[in-house]
Amino acid sequence: MKRHIKNITAGIATIATIVISGCSKDFFNRPPEAGITVGNYYQTVSQVQASTNGLYGSPWFGWNNKVGWAITELAGGNAFTYSSDVSAFNDWSAPNGNPEILAAWDSPFTVIAQCNGLINNMASSIPGVPQATVNNALGEAHLMRAVAYFYLVRVFGNVPIVENPLDDIANFQHVPTNYISDVYTFMIKDLQFAEANCSAGTAGTGHGDSGSASAMLAKVYLYMQDYVNAQKEAEKVINSGEFSLLPVYENLFQTAFNNNKESILAMQWIYNGGYDYGNSIQASWAYNSTITGTGDGYAEIGPTIDLQNAFKTEGGDTIRRHATIMLPGSKYPDLLAASGGYTFPANGSAQNENAAAKKYVIGTPADNGGKSAAQAGGNNTYIMRYSDVLLIEAEAILGQAAHVTPGTGIPLTASTSDPKALTYFNMVRTRVGVPAVTSFTYQQLLLERRLEFALEQDFWFDLCRLDGFQPSGSATFPTHHPVGISVISQQERGTYSAAANANPAPVIYSRKLTPIDANFFFPVPVSESTTDPNLVAAPVHYVFK
Repeated sequence: MKRHIKNITAGIATIATIVISGCSKDFFNRPPEAGITVGNYYQTVSQVQASTNGLYGSPWFGWNNKVGWAITELAGGNAFTYSSDVSAFNDWSAPNGNPEILAAWDSPFTVIAQCNGLINNMASSIPGVPQATVNNALGEAHLMRAVAYFYLVRVFGNVPIVENPLDDIANFQHVPTNYISDVYTFMIKDLQFAEANCSAGTAGTGHGDSGSASAMLAKVYLYMQDYVNAQKEAEKVINSGEFSLLPVYENLFQTAFNNNKESILAMQWIYNGGYDYGNSIQASWAYNSTITGTGDGYAEIGPTIDLQNAFKTEGGDTIRRHATIMLPGSKYPDLLAASGGYTFPANGSAQNENAAAKKYVIGTPADNGGKSAAQAGGNNTYIMRYSDVLLIEAEAILGQAAHVTPGTGIPLTASTSDPKALTYFNMVRTRVGVPAVTSFTYQQLLLERRLEFALEQDFWFDLCRLDGFQPSGSATFPTHHPVGISVISQQERGTYSAAANANPAPVIYSRKLTPIDANFFFPVPVSESTTDPNLVAAPVHYVFK
């Protein structure tokens, strides 16, 4: 039986009831077992090893289903939609009553609730179970709790830090939010614990490991503009030799290559568990049901003209473009493979963008060895890839050389020709046939990140950090974004008048938008703030244990 905690206050009350009553089997999404309680469940190696399986799948569904890409790709300017359920994310106008805003809150907090349940209920040592096995399970729980908070703090800003729901059981309708800086400190502590306690070299199993924790630490430090520690953690990952770039970029997004050598951490989906357990991105993004073979495929987003133009900036970047967006005439041998492949039609146009999404579009069940179904692909969703570590290393070196003041951001014109930075920057480029460079600016690095991770739920967060790490202040939204606003306001977020091969040639209905500082965070769901008004009050400092 599966139980999702739909809001943090209800979650605190519900989890406490579960802990007190001993009915933890529901909370951990396990089938009923007679006589099982919190105190006696974790007794064998297999039980401890299986305890973390649920941290990578179904609890993430609410995020992955729509709001993850609505925030990162629609708000970020990589995609556009007319679909009424998410169209407000095109211009950052999603209100606090929008169901997807609730999903952005609910899904990561559900992950946190499950991590807390494991951390607080599993004994630190278990007779008959190797200590390394127990440590690894606890490390994974700390890792995924940090990952969930990394999404939350970047979307909402100040959020409540919840370690043990019993701490707030008497006051669960008055839980405050905590400062952004405290949330980052909390994530670092969790990731350091995971780095020290998780096994090494096991990311290929689909579970996070010590290297996954180091990689996430590198990214968290990068966001904090702690470039020295970002480089240190990135080099731990690089020097470990555990991960490497997959030679063929397109393979990264095919089901057969789940948990490949480039995959550092990923959401794990199953095709035969029904809705809520599979990857639903293809259902929303595929251009039509012919591609999916399962009746879905709603072309709910179209890659923006701005993203299409970004790929043109690097004229030879056809490999990543082909794997990311479909343009008229593009052929895909991996789709409808038994029939010789699929060619995107000459008049193809999702959401009037004269293009469609390809990344995370995997085709029919036959194209995936049977591992896909309606609304449920068996392909992973990346949380982090090795190419991200390489670009973090390059950016950390550039950031140190630029001598920026924290909170101001690296100037877009700042450049480096440092040999080590160039090595890793060029590894990402040459893998996809783009020429190596002898120096690069910060603006070029950000473009490289955009093209490498387009449609992977990351770009908006890069835009939000252009003005540096600004965690101070007592207001709910303390940050200012002049550089981010300037960059976003230049994006072409319009549509085409007709298909690409139309006569006369199509024209662009131009649409450029200028956000304000408040748009860089999304509102707390109204269902949450109504129950707990402190969630929209000024944050307080967290008392670390």
